[in-house]
Amino acid sequence: MKTKILSFIAVIVLMLAMAACDSEWHPAVEKQGQVSLKSMGVDVSDQMNLIQHTSRGSYDISEYIVTIYNEAGEAVHQWAYKDMPEIMTLNVGKYSVNVKSHNVEKAAWNKPYFEGSKEFEVALSKITDIGVVTCKFSSLRVTIKFTDELRALMGDDVKVDVVANDEGRLEYTPATTESGYFEATEGSMTLVASFSGTVKGYFETVTNAFTDVAPGQHRIITYDVKNDNPDRPDEIGKIDPVGGININVGVKDEDVNNSVNNGEEHETPSDRPGNEVFPDDPENPDGPNPPTPPEEDTIEFVTDLAWAPDDNPVQEGKSYVVNIKAKDGVAHLLVKIESTNDKFIGSVEELMPLEFDLAYPGTYGEAFSSIGLKTGTEVIDQTEVPFNITGLVPLLASPNFSGTHSFTITVTDNKQKQLSKTLKFKS
Repeated sequence: MKTKILSFIAVIVLMLAMAACDSEWHPAVEKQGQVSLKSMGVDVSDQMNLIQHTSRGSYDISEYIVTIYNEAGEAVHQWAYKDMPEIMTLNVGKYSVNVKSHNVEKAAWNKPYFEGSKEFEVALSKITDIGVVTCKFSSLRVTIKFTDELRALMGDDVKVDVVANDEGRLEYTPATTESGYFEATEGSMTLVASFSGTVKGYFETVTNAFTDVAPGQHRIITYDVKNDNPDRPDEIGKIDPVGGININVGVKDEDVNNSVNNGEEHETPSDRPGNEVFPDDPENPDGPNPPTPPEEDTIEFVTDLAWAPDDNPVQEGKSYVVNIKAKDGVAHLLVKIESTNDKFIGSVEELMPLEFDLAYPGTYGEAFSSIGLKTGTEVIDQTEVPFNITGLVPLLASPNFSGTHSFTITVTDNKQKQLSKTLKFKS
């Protein structure tokens, strides 16, 4: 009997020891959620003029670099866009995704750098949809030009050395047609352009330094000759006349995030004194072109609802529909939901993300369809798409959802034209 009792005690001790070992080697499982990468879209945008509107499967951005960072700023995952998984698991918490066209270089020909980021949060046992990440032009573009009058006097040795931040360097010649792209930094960027070479048989040098340089700009530096034309302003970088020739440097600035067109130039003069473009000057063929007439509207929203800042009433039985017309076909239909009522936001998040693209709904296609929204092929390339939230708006009348609610609709067509408007409801 005593032997049996001792054996029983030994078994208990062994079980406790095994449990202790198991506890030591198998820590508690982290609380986790999932992130949908399949539906993550990427817009490569110059802010006003969308030069590439892209999303998975519709444009080749396969080599763009995608990095997921945790709240501490540590990289936890990185892929080329083409290698991203459709869905991934992360510990509950706050994260950000960074998308960039390539690892930025100090200086390079014809290699604009685009970058964008977006924050998101992973919730317990839920699927988070990141939505659309917008990548903006984030380097400095520099173009060098020579007027025909100066070209007629230049020797074969003329060149312009351009240096940004003492590190990025490119050499331009009169035969250079490409734009150079330089790494840009906020707040402390410098740009130096140095002209050297033979002009009318004499060796000339002139250097100009610019300190008001920022990411997203296009600097067009035009070299001309000074012929004592009283209609022209005093030149910058003036050198002592040799053989009756002065070199005049005109600088034109473009904020690329406002006006550049992926290879097509629309030059605007700098406001800096001495850098004006010379209007009505027959000797300045690079002067400004006549203004381009406004383009025809190709996207239209047709509805009897009021647009923000006006509010729409919340009424049972009323129809809440915006008919979207796009002559060139819809490429993306983005919706962003906002509200001053946290309970309403929480209820929506249980069903769907607060920002989404109905053209590429991902795992939420069924949820969107259940409330009457068109998705996928019902949106892509269609010239007419109804945005119908009649089944959703009456819910705002609930006493629990009192506040101001808005739905921002952004439509981009297949020619990269874009229209965005907001509907507001107060309950």
